Amino acid sequence: MDWGFETCGNATIVAYDGGSAVVATDPWIQGAQYFGSWTLPYAFTPRQQEQLAKVRYVWLSHGHPDHLNLESLEAFRDKILLVPLHRGDRIASDLRKLGFKVQDLPSGQWLELTPRVRLLSYADWNQDAALLIAFGKQCAVLNLNDGGALGTRARLRRELLAFPRRFVMRLINYGDADMMNYFTEEGERIKPIAAYPKPLGYEYNELLKRWQGTHTAPFSCNHVYARTDSQWAAQYETPQEAHSQGFSSRLGQFIPGYFAYDVARDRIELTDMTPAPRVVRAPEEFGDRWDEPLEPGEHAELSAYIRRFERLHDRFQFINFRVGGQDNVVDLAGPKGRGITFEAPRGSLMVAVRNEIFDDLLIGNFMKTTLHGGVRSLYPDFTPIVAKYGDNGRAFSRAELHEYFASYRRAAGFDGWIDQMRVLGTRKVRNALSANRDLYLFARRIYGYVKS
Repeated sequence: MDWGFETCGNATIVAYDGGSAVVATDPWIQGAQYFGSWTLPYAFTPRQQEQLAKVRYVWLSHGHPDHLNLESLEAFRDKILLVPLHRGDRIASDLRKLGFKVQDLPSGQWLELTPRVRLLSYADWNQDAALLIAFGKQCAVLNLNDGGALGTRARLRRELLAFPRRFVMRLINYGDADMMNYFTEEGERIKPIAAYPKPLGYEYNELLKRWQGTHTAPFSCNHVYARTDSQWAAQYETPQEAHSQGFSSRLGQFIPGYFAYDVARDRIELTDMTPAPRVVRAPEEFGDRWDEPLEPGEHAELSAYIRRFERLHDRFQFINFRVGGQDNVVDLAGPKGRGITFEAPRGSLMVAVRNEIFDDLLIGNFMKTTLHGGVRSLYPDFTPIVAKYGDNGRAFSRAELHEYFASYRRAAGFDGWIDQMRVLGTRKVRNALSANRDLYLFARRIYGYVKS
């Protein structure tokens, strides 16, 4: 290809100019992620591997290992890593300490990579980022990966509408790309939302309508479960053919898999999706034994880690870590009876805490989560506070959190304030409806249909 782009892997877009690869996004090429729980379902072709080795730049959206993959990044030691400027600066700082070449990307500033390829990036308060790759004046691809361009949607949309060909790519699946391993206090697994799928084409319809895109395709959703203790979740993996169900072609073109787009010829070609070997491995191969208790001093480490997040003290009486069959309670002195029990193997739990990557443990879906005292979800009172604003955004105290959100509001202006109010309102409605599961599922289906 002389000039254009292709999709491959999980959330990888490779842009070309003059027949050479210029930039790749979020390259996860090899290895099992989330403590061995996720692997890639499809193999890279030899040509793709050859072209990835030639890229000059690598753009990284956020810190999840299916996007920022250190094992894969070793192959890009001589490249320039383009990192959106986030509050806390954790990703860029950590990569520099590891010896990588890092270039900060301020939000809203175009960066010319070649005379015919340039990009525009925006970071958001959820520690994610959106990317617009422009190919001359003919075409642009909007890479939303796992996010929603919070606070910057209006500006990005205005930029996107300048191009006659508008590809919009975002994570859409049944819902297994998040923590869903919930249990009742009696020890019975709670069926996740992914067990009640709606036609995914409705979401692609809504995506194209919201952004006025002309094309879309499955993206940032290619993973399968690869640990014996997370295999229960394999039943909720999204089959490739499910993405198009319910899609309306009058809204744009749906591309049913990996593809390449030639800008000069305005031509789309599907790319072969060869299944990769699927190997399911035992947790012991990743240093996890479910019968292993905490070692001396590790309860204090867990306590210090959890207590650091001041907002948790306002929401929970306790956080309990059940390790090797033993409870290790961290008392937060919050609302009586409200708490969470995380049952996890010692190895991955302590790695997650010591490296401040707790979200990786959640998304792996082998750790078991029990909610107490009327708590209905880890959102918004636990996961974003710990994993997004704390671990990655470095905002732990109430004052730091206040300044954290204020900084994103200042950067985004009125659009940022509107989006923060929208997200807050949506969460309140979800929490209210979730008390009645049947009502919530009905409302979710109707809302998805109306939006599409």
